[in-house]
Formats: sequence, structure tokens, C-alpha cells
Amino acid sequence: MVQLEEVEDQDLVREQPGPYQEDEDDDYTDTDSSLSDDDLTSALAPSETALDRIYALKDMVSPSTRRSIAATSSNVFTALKSLAGFGGKASYIISTGGLMVLVPYMMAMIEEQQIVEMEREQKAREMGSEIMSPGAQAGGLPGAPGAKASL
Repeated sequence: MVQLEEVEDQDLVREQPGPYQEDEDDDYTDTDSSLSDDDLTSALAPSETALDRIYALKDMVSPSTRRSIAATSSNVFTALKSLAGFGGKASYIISTGGLMVLVPYMMAMIEEQQIVEMEREQKAREMGSEIMSPGAQAGGLPGAPGAKASL
């Protein structure tokens, strides 16, 4: 049979050092301090970086809270990654579909516009020839429709 024996940790049993108080008047602080902000920042350890400070916050947050924060941030990252992937695929589909539909449509519109322009030019020529020779008949040219055949 196994017997369990309790072993006390020496670090937990010994008295921990605390603030040294000589008398009760130590609660008074001098508000007319001669230290400036520059003196306070120079008193900090210069080798300590912002990343070191953030890493030190790990001990202040309980493990269950850290796990929930990690799970939440992981879920948010996964959601943003899938949303970005979906957005990229959707924009690709929309742009290629637009090109496949709009390019032939625009080509047809340009062709139709050219045909309309050619018809206008033809009408303008006919109007110009009627204005230049008002006495001439439409069938004045040989071989033209309505021209009288002479034998």
C-alpha cells in the first residue's frame, strides 16, 4: 500500500519581506516633488521593451481568461481569413463575368453607332445633292431607280 507524506515547501513557509514602516506618519507624501518626467523615465530599465511589458502581463491574467482570449482571437482570425478568401473569389467571379458580358455588348454598341453614323452621312449626302441641284430629279442619273430609259 502507498503512503502519502506531506512535504512543506520552504519558500511558502518563510516570512515574505514587506514594506518597512517605522511609524504612522509615513502615510504623508510630499506633493512638491522635484522629480520631472525625464527623471522618472530615466529611472526605468532602458533594456525593457514594450514587448517585454506585454509579455509580463501574462502573469496578471488568469489561465482561463487567457484561454478564452486566445480562442476568441483565433476564431476572429479564422473568420476574417475565410471572409477575405470569399471576397477575393467573389470579386474574381464578378470581374470575369462582367468582362465576358460587357465586352461583347460594348462592341455591339460601337458597331450599331457606326452604322447609325453611316446612315446619317448617307442622308446628308442625299440632302446635299438635292440642295446643289434643285432642278434635277432623283432619277436623273442613268441606271438610277425611276430614271427614264431612252432608246
